[in-house]
Amino acid sequence: MSYNAMPFDSDSLDSTRSHAGLIAAECSGGTVLRLHGTLGAGKTTWVQGFVAGLGATMEVTSPTFALLHEYRGGRLDVFHWDLYRLESETDWSVLDLPEQLPSSGLTLIEWPERYPGPWPQGCLIDVQIKTLSETQRRIFISRS
Repeated sequence: MSYNAMPFDSDSLDSTRSHAGLIAAECSGGTVLRLHGTLGAGKTTWVQGFVAGLGATMEVTSPTFALLHEYRGGRLDVFHWDLYRLESETDWSVLDLPEQLPSSGLTLIEWPERYPGPWPQGCLIDVQIKTLSETQRRIFISRS
């Protein structure tokens, strides 16, 4: 897979999910995907397709209030974090995130800019979702 490929233009929720499923098929355990985008850009929609692309059948929802949702039953386990509600003074030592980076499964993190790091080396993928219109998104994938 070419992680620094041309951007993908999505014109529907299903198209966004399909794109994510293709990316999921190429990912191996230990990969951390950082999901960037504004509120409502489609990060959780993208995760829905990603989890389905791994063969899991459970409902995928935003972990905004729970911080972490785990999805098991696919080719690899998925740990879906949403850091939106965390503040810079968050005591990261009481959270499990630093110990999970990287995990044996796949870690997807919404709002990664709220995490003070450090990030693991060699297994990072950035997913940038830009809103073009109410139904259109432009998705950029890059390996860090």
